[in-house]
Amino acid sequence: MNSTNGRSVLEYVPYFRGKLFVVHIAEGLLNSEELVDALLDMDVLQEIGVRLIIVAEGKSVDDLYLRTRTCEMRTAKVEAPLTAGQLVVERIREILSRHQIPVVASGALGNFTESTIKMAVELGASKYIALLDGDVVPTKNAAPIPAILESEVKNLTGVINHAYLLEEAADICRKGISRVHLLNGRCRGVLVDELFSEEGVGTMVHSDSYREIRPLREDDIPELLSMIARSVVDSKLVDRTYEDIASKLNNYYVLTLDESIVGCVAVYPYKENQSAELGCLYIKHQHEGRGYGRTLCAFAKDKAEELGMNFIFAISQSAVQYFRDRMHYDEFSRDCLPQARRAALESSGRKSGVFGLQLKD
Repeated sequence: MNSTNGRSVLEYVPYFRGKLFVVHIAEGLLNSEELVDALLDMDVLQEIGVRLIIVAEGKSVDDLYLRTRTCEMRTAKVEAPLTAGQLVVERIREILSRHQIPVVASGALGNFTESTIKMAVELGASKYIALLDGDVVPTKNAAPIPAILESEVKNLTGVINHAYLLEEAADICRKGISRVHLLNGRCRGVLVDELFSEEGVGTMVHSDSYREIRPLREDDIPELLSMIARSVVDSKLVDRTYEDIASKLNNYYVLTLDESIVGCVAVYPYKENQSAELGCLYIKHQHEGRGYGRTLCAFAKDKAEELGMNFIFAISQSAVQYFRDRMHYDEFSRDCLPQARRAALESSGRKSGVFGLQLKD
């Protein structure tokens, strides 16, 4: 399954199973060598329970259908293009009901034709995937745009290449399809690499919450423990058990991308001292350097203020530079800590520093 690792794929299987994806293939890709990779990946998607509709740009579907048969896919050809009307949509619905992949022509030129979008909305597609002919995926100041809310597209600043594709994708989101993916169809493995990784390799325009910080749930605890294990082994984080976390479940929060956990933070309030501790700050290794740690620190600060605290502090031995130089926390003596927390730190024997911010004057 190309370059995406098996573990990443398995994380997404339950989330994708039963969902309907519409994959639109640009006319210039219909006879390309790269398309074979995409078709084989679509076959695997069907194997894990994804329902698919494959749309060929233009008036003819014959060549594309022949290629799906060569790839031994479970497909059925829709004889008429989508521009022929409602009977075509009903034919697609029938093919889907018998667990085949409908292969249909759009009947017109363009990545987002009116009849194709209407069909995708009517049948309840959760994703619209546009395999574009070449490197025309939008960028901002020459850098990729992995994901963007449809409501933010109109206010995007900087040098935006192929902005019209963002605008068209945002319009599709507003019509009822929550996620639109813009991919370079000339890149082998692009479909799997986009769908089975949190950051993806193209641009996703979305109308729902792709990135959010939410409270930790008890069924998240095993994943959290495995996620932070490396830092525990390296003595960068205090070791925690399932019971430790479960007993303070309401203090933990996770950062998710596409519903997959990529980071965590804990906020422990000490009401008697009007202070809160920022703890268990961690970002998955492959997501470091994207500002997620800063996002979680800002969230913890806001949460402490929401709880009525006057001071937030972090205790760390390995992240001194991060809190002092990047987050601009001041260094404090241990005397500022709540008595119970200070006693626990001293009994641990760890040579950790204390870094904090005053939240109120």
